[in-house]
Amino acid sequence: MLSVAPLWLKAQHFSIIGIVKNSAGELLPSANVLVSPDSLIMTSDADGAFNVRIGKGLKHIIISYTGYESLTREVNLHADTTIIFVVAASVTELRHLTVHGNRYSSEDIVNSTRTSTTTLTAKDINAIPVLGGEADVIKTLQLLPGTVRGIEGSSDLFVRGGAADQNLVLLDGATIYNTGHLFGFLSVFNPSILDNVEAINGGFPASYGGRLSSILDITSNNDVAARTTGSGDIGLIASRLYLEQPLLKDKASFWVSARRTYIDKVVKAVGEELPYFFYDLNGKIILQPSPKNKIEFSIYNGKDVLDIFRDGNNDGNGFLTTYESGNTTQAFRWRRAFSTRWSSVVSLTRSLYNYRISNVFEENELLALSDIEDYSAKVLFRKDSLRNKGSVQFGGEWIRHAISPSVINTAGTITELLESSASNGKLAHEVAVHVEHEYPFSDRLIVNAGLRASAGIANKKHYLVPEPRLSIRYTVARNQSLKLSYSRMAQYMHRISNSAVTTPMDVWYTVTDEIAPQTSHQIAGAWQHYSNKKMFFSAELYYKDMHDLIGFEEGTNLFFNTDFESKLIQGTGKAYGLELLVRKESGKLTGWISYTLSWSRRQFTEINDGNWFPSRYDRRHNGAVVTQYLIGRRWAASIVWEFISGARFTPVVGQYVVLAPTLTGVDLIPVYSGINEVKLADTHRLDAGIKFMSKPGGKFQWHLFAGVYNAYNRASPVGIIIEQSETDGSLQYLQPGLFGLLPFINYGFRF
Repeated sequence: MLSVAPLWLKAQHFSIIGIVKNSAGELLPSANVLVSPDSLIMTSDADGAFNVRIGKGLKHIIISYTGYESLTREVNLHADTTIIFVVAASVTELRHLTVHGNRYSSEDIVNSTRTSTTTLTAKDINAIPVLGGEADVIKTLQLLPGTVRGIEGSSDLFVRGGAADQNLVLLDGATIYNTGHLFGFLSVFNPSILDNVEAINGGFPASYGGRLSSILDITSNNDVAARTTGSGDIGLIASRLYLEQPLLKDKASFWVSARRTYIDKVVKAVGEELPYFFYDLNGKIILQPSPKNKIEFSIYNGKDVLDIFRDGNNDGNGFLTTYESGNTTQAFRWRRAFSTRWSSVVSLTRSLYNYRISNVFEENELLALSDIEDYSAKVLFRKDSLRNKGSVQFGGEWIRHAISPSVINTAGTITELLESSASNGKLAHEVAVHVEHEYPFSDRLIVNAGLRASAGIANKKHYLVPEPRLSIRYTVARNQSLKLSYSRMAQYMHRISNSAVTTPMDVWYTVTDEIAPQTSHQIAGAWQHYSNKKMFFSAELYYKDMHDLIGFEEGTNLFFNTDFESKLIQGTGKAYGLELLVRKESGKLTGWISYTLSWSRRQFTEINDGNWFPSRYDRRHNGAVVTQYLIGRRWAASIVWEFISGARFTPVVGQYVVLAPTLTGVDLIPVYSGINEVKLADTHRLDAGIKFMSKPGGKFQWHLFAGVYNAYNRASPVGIIIEQSETDGSLQYLQPGLFGLLPFINYGFRF
């Protein structure tokens, strides 16, 4: 009997040998393969092949590959089988561009251990009506659960009660420190270059770290071009152009893209002055010397420029303000697939962000500047289907942070009031290693366990933080899962700001001997379902506990303070909530409905008498309805409706009278409420757009996209103005809005 049982068990398992090709017969290496209900995830090797041994019965094999439609094949397995899978290229008529497949579509996410993860395609981003008609990845993310925007029109992201600096934003692996143009109203990401956008708010893989709240991983176009192509968009705010050119057939190509606003030119044409503009330049070289190797080198440079002269007396001795800020990145990435199902990715990046503000009046000059420069190296090794028992990956990364937090130079008589000064430059290193293993205990239960160990190396002090990760998926029915995840995160870079919204003048600061890294524990539970009608449903609960959050003593002026480290304080925070999402990804009608119910609180010993208070990111209710509908072959309509609870602030609730120091009168001293006890009014907004497209099939394709932002002209509050009543002297709070109804029109083309 002891020898029979193993033979009987072996007889119930058979091998599937699969070969993945496209319609032209080309083999597709590193294609994503999902076998359901066994919940096995793997990739094809350099020859497009995979081999899996599983139990007999009905199987669903899902093949996905960048740039191709997802393919699902049913197999009734009762013997060893060889199957050739042919996938078709994915094309959408809505924007007449090739739509690259998600790394994790909604169906893939349901069947994986991933929670709190959303992917966006260029189709999602380009179809939504936004400010000025300029497609924007950040604006799209603000319409998803768990993400709250700042003031109206801003590109801030506040994720699950966290601050804007708690989001790690990556472009081809390089960190982007300032994500906004036009003082935050547009993001720095040119929509023409986007391939895949992955936003992770919880259940973080062990390969990601460095921030508490979210990872936004943006990948630019990385396919070797088959022919010369180009595209462009002309809008009210900015225009952009994209060109792609093969260098060596199926082996090498490059693309370049540029975007510039021309607000300054438009305003000047009508006899006014607005000396402001921004631009973005992106480029990438893609080399694929063999099916097993792919090399990419990308660059990005973006800048905001403002140069304004004010001459109130018309005597030529006015006040000149010059402002410049910008990001620069370079990224090298080498992907290699090995015949043993191992694969590797090696990345080298450089990121630079700086700003410079100059004010000149007669012989006086005030110059403020700051910059941060990162160099990083990262390596990742992965093996899929380890003995048909899941996958394993491990790797490490190193980042060198060099920061000049704040430099102030003065000249002229102003030096009597404000001397030149500079905060000490900071040099710190961030090192991490990680390992992760995903194991299917049964057809229903998959566990992904990982450990990340990170370290921050300051001047004399070293910080070491273990960051365990755990994700569990249990299948309750076909395409329906219950999930649980836990993540510990550490953050070694902090942004210091006096403002409730991101500004280019904010100061980035690394860990020091006195400033410890921020840390968090987050646990999330989710129910996810993907229906036969291509509908995705998700309900998720989360709780996040944060420690050593950065704050500063009340009354601190960060802009003219090069010794602000002595004013920094650290405290704790809590955030928790419920997130709901219904999403439809295919068909004539696509889009989603999202809702978030959330709380976010803070506690600092030095503030508010040590009592807990609502954070500035505490927005109770947030929701959005996003729809896109194809009307025939040449028309498409889109509507976005958004609701958001008002931002919090600290009001003046009274005044008391004291004698003036000179004994010549009295002074009124304001009395404030507890911190952030009052909020601005709740707001909602409707945006609508309609797109008319050229006849499909032609070599030159175009579209015209027109619509309105804030269709029913309801301005959203952006701040508080305090006015004193002339009758009884009482204080009145006014909530001015920023944008009313704004029409937009955009012309796009592709050849």
